[in-house]
Amino acid sequence: MSTRMEYIISSWEIESFIDNLQISDLENIGTKGWFEFHKRLMLLNEQSVLEINALREESTKEWFVSLGKIPILIYEAIQIDIWKHKVFPLLVEMNEEPKNTFMLFTIFYHEDIAVSLLENVLFHCESAETLNDSILDLVDYAVKSVSLLIDVSNVEIYENVKDPNSCLEEIFEKKKEFEFDIGIRCISILRYLAEFADKLPLYVLSRLLTTHDVPYLLVELIERRPWTKKNTEGENMIYIGGWRKTKLNEEEKISKIEGQIWLGLRELLLNPKSASYYEITEHRYFKLLKLQKYLHECVIDQISPLMDLKQWLNYLNVSSPNTNASRAINVELIPQIRSSIMEKYHKKWKKLAKNQSKFIYTTDADYIKNAAQILSDAYDLDKLDCIDIKECFLCHEEAKKRCSKCKEAWYCGRECQIKDWIKHKNICDKITKN
Repeated sequence: MSTRMEYIISSWEIESFIDNLQISDLENIGTKGWFEFHKRLMLLNEQSVLEINALREESTKEWFVSLGKIPILIYEAIQIDIWKHKVFPLLVEMNEEPKNTFMLFTIFYHEDIAVSLLENVLFHCESAETLNDSILDLVDYAVKSVSLLIDVSNVEIYENVKDPNSCLEEIFEKKKEFEFDIGIRCISILRYLAEFADKLPLYVLSRLLTTHDVPYLLVELIERRPWTKKNTEGENMIYIGGWRKTKLNEEEKISKIEGQIWLGLRELLLNPKSASYYEITEHRYFKLLKLQKYLHECVIDQISPLMDLKQWLNYLNVSSPNTNASRAINVELIPQIRSSIMEKYHKKWKKLAKNQSKFIYTTDADYIKNAAQILSDAYDLDKLDCIDIKECFLCHEEAKKRCSKCKEAWYCGRECQIKDWIKHKNICDKITKN
């Protein structure tokens, strides 16, 4: 029975990769150099997830903070988001059906990787303090991504593409999946920023409350619950890095995503600094009071700090909207990353798409093979398996060992593997033979 790997990259590689990180150029997407950059980012993300899951010292986070490289992750996420809306449609228009999904998949995945790293490193308050003015761009990007979750038609993810032979249809579905995952991750990012509000500039709090009305957005998420759905068989599904069936003992359990939303609301609404920036208008008043029916004992039992929020809502219920409340003097700064990229490539999108189609839509087998070779180490299945929390095939507890023959079945220990062998044997033989 094989066990999980102990590391993804060595400690000196972590430092070296992060120290040499530089923002990429939009025109280089799809080139060999860009794939090398994507590989390093992916390996760092895998290492970060491994450190968190194994409760180890978070070396990846420490180096991102000490070397001041977190703004690069924000830049990369925003740059790919712009590429998706400005360049990708032109590529499709020029070339229509791609011959493979590998190249485009990697570009969309790049944004998800950058956001995943941001989610991991921003868990710690010292990380947020190193963002400087790029934090405004992060707030705008996170709010935009989370807002997409509100539109149910946008977030529905199909288990199967309609035409299995269409690479274009498959890549559209992958794009939708990544955007959903990014939106979910950005919920955590907004919660972390809300939690660190006392240590952030006041213009950031103003951006969250006055410009974007994040509390209203979070209440909308509590009402719509986009992280849950029913499958075609009518079974309840929940999103945990991917869709899976809800277990019987999870029906009343607060998911991590919902927990992040509740904690974010608590931090934003109860922070004494918020009162100057968040006027409780009549519209907001009735929206916030809707939280009371969702904030029942089962929720408070699982997240005890929410008792403060419940008391605040009870007080709000017997008061009236403070439409005449004094407002803080607000000096608003303008986010720079998105505007600088848009300005740099203004009226150059078609030229950019034409040049990139040579790489992204190439039929040169050697070029595709070389690009795949660059990423082969990062896409190593053993490495991906070791950062993905597995469930025992028999008892559904966390599994750390897997069948050494087929490498598909996971177990919490040898006892469960022996009990499941009669059922697993035939499947194991078929997988191995294939």
